Amino acid sequence: KKKNYLGTIIEESQRLTRLVNNVLDFSSLEQGRRKYNKKETNVTELLQKILDQQEFRLQGAGISLSSEIPGHDQVVQTDHDAVEQAMLNLMDNAIKYASSGKILDISMQREGGTLHIRFEDRGPGIPPVHARRVFEHFHRVDDSLTASQRGSGLGLSISQKLLRDLGGDLTYQPRPEGGSCFIISLPA
Repeated sequence: KKKNYLGTIIEESQRLTRLVNNVLDFSSLEQGRRKYNKKETNVTELLQKILDQQEFRLQGAGISLSSEIPGHDQVVQTDHDAVEQAMLNLMDNAIKYASSGKILDISMQREGGTLHIRFEDRGPGIPPVHARRVFEHFHRVDDSLTASQRGSGLGLSISQKLLRDLGGDLTYQPRPEGGSCFIISLPA
C-alpha cells in the first residue's frame, strides 16, 4: 500500500513539475525570451534515460514499449533540456490518450542531415478535423477521451516551438493502422 501511495506521489509531483514548466515556457516562448544552451547532446542516451524513467508510468497505464534505438550514439548540437521536454510531453500524451492501444513504438534513425525520433501509438488517433490544429495553443480534441484527462493543451505547441527554435521540428501524421505518430526532427 505504501509503495502504491509513493508511486502516486512521485507521478503526480512529476506531472505538476512538467505542467509548471510548460506554463513558464509558454510565457517565455511567446515573449521571445527563451534562451537555449546548444551543446553536443547524446540523443540516444537521453532517449534511453527517459524511457527508463517513464517505465513505471507506462506499465501503470498498461502500455508495452517497443523501441528501435541505434546501438551507437547519435550526437547532435542542440539544447538538451528543450529536447528532453519535447520527448516527455510526447510520452505524457501517449500515456494519457493512447493507453487503449497498449503499445508505444519509439524509433530513432538518421536520414541525411536529420535525426528523426518517432513516437507511434496504437490508440484511437486524432480525428482528421482536429489533426491540423493539434499544435495550436490550448487546443484539445473535444471528446470523451480528452474530457476525462487533465491537460492544458500546451504540450504539443510548446514542444513544436522549442524544436523549431533549435532548427528542428515536431510533426504529426496518422498511423495507417490506427493511432498517432509524432516525429521529432533534429538537425544532425
